[in-house]
Amino acid sequence: MRFFQLAILFAIGLTAIPRATAHQVDSVELEFHPGESAWKFEGLLDIAYMLPESRGVEDAPPLFRKDVMKSSEKERLRYTTEAERTMRELLKVEFNGKALEWKIRFPSFEQTPLVLPEEAGGWALMSAEITVEPQPGPGELEVIWKDNLRSELILIFFEDNEIKDLVSIPSGMSKKILTVSAPEPSGKIATTTPSKASSMLSWVTSGFYHVIPLGIDHILFILGLFLLAPRWKPLLIQSLLFTVAHSITLALAVMGLINLPSVWVEVFIAVSIAWVGIENLIVKELKPSRLYLVGCFGLLHGLGFASVLKEKLGDLTGKDVALPLVSFNVGVELAQISLLICAFLILLPLRRWTKTVQFVGSLLIAAAGLFWAYDRLPF
Repeated sequence: MRFFQLAILFAIGLTAIPRATAHQVDSVELEFHPGESAWKFEGLLDIAYMLPESRGVEDAPPLFRKDVMKSSEKERLRYTTEAERTMRELLKVEFNGKALEWKIRFPSFEQTPLVLPEEAGGWALMSAEITVEPQPGPGELEVIWKDNLRSELILIFFEDNEIKDLVSIPSGMSKKILTVSAPEPSGKIATTTPSKASSMLSWVTSGFYHVIPLGIDHILFILGLFLLAPRWKPLLIQSLLFTVAHSITLALAVMGLINLPSVWVEVFIAVSIAWVGIENLIVKELKPSRLYLVGCFGLLHGLGFASVLKEKLGDLTGKDVALPLVSFNVGVELAQISLLICAFLILLPLRRWTKTVQFVGSLLIAAAGLFWAYDRLPF
């Protein structure tokens, strides 16, 4: 009878599991140039990400550079029209709370013949230039990113033609990116970009956001740790160990010292989730060996996070990488602690059925891990 109940629970769990790819979130990167005659945002946009037939569509194929360059004038006009429409939905710019109008052009599509920027995978990218008329101070320029696909806007700031900083703005959030002082007697207007503290906060938010709500596999791993031994002290030790471990491989991967195929990293991340769920069903109490597993799996999950951060931080070098990396990992740790707090609050009124919750929860986590491991196999 118990086996039959297990089979039913396992089957129900499989049907309820969403298909997921760990930590892979779309992002748009724009350089911000606060000039005296115009405030400019410049960058490359994935054309397929701008089109309604492929935005948010699971497994939608990319557009390839060679195909777009051979497209008709009518199709090219559609690409630029849809890209402008999409960007106007996603990007809002305000000064002292007042919405600002902005213009957009696509330099790639102004060339004859059409030549698109090259991309390693052959995908079709288009250059975009967004201009905003500078506003007299005092005041603050704020950017709002309103993507319903949970993407991020990455703003790159320059100083003396060198990258000064990166700021991450998750979907549905805003960021003050420029402070404009009152005009001086000479008529000159001074501007300042975000401080290090402001930038650090944006990356803490990004790290938190990549666990809650985006990192469903990361969430299940932490809940798997919780279900074996729902006690604060050992859980905090495991959470911190997990963060330290994935911080190591994340840093090494971002700096290019480790480069493993992301497809297999995602498969083994799923296996780690299944392992924790299955071990919970077999082991009756927390043992020291769980710490070794948490450390090893933390190293693995760090490589998963690297698929998110590597391209975003690719233009930063040396000590400039430290602030985003440390801040991102602080955000991840805060998200993990938040998950544990929520888990304790949920378990509190169910404490009479703690064993049942541990059993059913671990079974569903094991089912999710096995399903994702199979679903992510490259063949």
